[in-house]
Amino acid sequence: MKILLVNYKYEYDRGWNNLGRRSTSYYLEYLPLKAVAEEHGHSADIFYIDEAIMTKGIEGARKMFWEYIMTKKPDVCLAGFNEYDLGKKVYCRVKNETSTELVYIGDDDTWRWERVSRHFADCFNWILTYDGRAIKKYKSIGCKNIIHHQPGVDLETYHKLENAKKDIDVSFVGLWSKPREQLIHYLRKQGIDVFVRGVGWPEGPVSQEELIRIINRSKIALSLNTPAFYFGWRPIVRLFFRRAYFGEGGLPIKLDIHNFFDNIRSWFMKRNAQVKSRHFEVPACGTLEMTQDADDMRDYYKLREEIVVYENKEDLVEKIKYYLMHDEEREAIAKAGYERTIREHSTKQRFEDIFKMMGKPL
Repeated sequence: MKILLVNYKYEYDRGWNNLGRRSTSYYLEYLPLKAVAEEHGHSADIFYIDEAIMTKGIEGARKMFWEYIMTKKPDVCLAGFNEYDLGKKVYCRVKNETSTELVYIGDDDTWRWERVSRHFADCFNWILTYDGRAIKKYKSIGCKNIIHHQPGVDLETYHKLENAKKDIDVSFVGLWSKPREQLIHYLRKQGIDVFVRGVGWPEGPVSQEELIRIINRSKIALSLNTPAFYFGWRPIVRLFFRRAYFGEGGLPIKLDIHNFFDNIRSWFMKRNAQVKSRHFEVPACGTLEMTQDADDMRDYYKLREEIVVYENKEDLVEKIKYYLMHDEEREAIAKAGYERTIREHSTKQRFEDIFKMMGKPL
């Protein structure tokens, strides 16, 4: 079986400036997909949309993708997040005119379903959503082949480092957002020294290798799935305008008034917390994770036994201080979370489950 993943080659900031490192998807999806495919005698390849657009322009990239499908004839193609780069017309053509089965990865359906996913779903044979609440939504628009699964973790990438010293009390690595900034500011005001890195933060982003070192060095690692909803000028502007897509010419900000009602619904959906890849990456490094409960988190970890959840910022402060003072209890939970992750939550297991559900066992 030939498997194709569609995604970016590089990581970019909010202004589409190349950060000079591989995209997160390369580590989260492609490497583990390639490994498990080859282990079972199959092949996995990746089509880099950004590289194609930089070389041939948007229309040229769409032509390159179609030619790839026609010449390489992949049995399965997984795509998501970059829907508008290739466009609905190309995906629908692949679905209707070829034998390639398209799988839509709805990794941010918690808030992107209204604005993006529901407009592209009919072009795909299968839907893979990370949001349990999106299942009914997909069914309401006629989708039948729906798989709900949370992301796992590539254990070859995220792992314990030998002799790592726990010299960071509390860390957070991730994208900046206003709610996250407010929470970090509150924690620091309460006397908690939070080590922060990531795109948009004054401290700046880090490499994949440094991210893993930071998690390993931390006594507590925060997986902030704080709902991104807030009132302010930025979200109001996003109701009427959007950022230009990758490689799109003209001004960097585009008028988006025709999607006004979708944008409103998407904005309000950001009130929901979601399960992210980081929820599995932190325990895989043997560090205590603190996060908010979300969706079906309880199906993957025992709360208070394998990870720790908080209800609000006051509760978070209380729990951080408690577990910093109780080393044995903190490490016992971290150990239990690590063992559960190793046992059940590898990306290898996820892909095996997904292809089995599709009737194409690896």
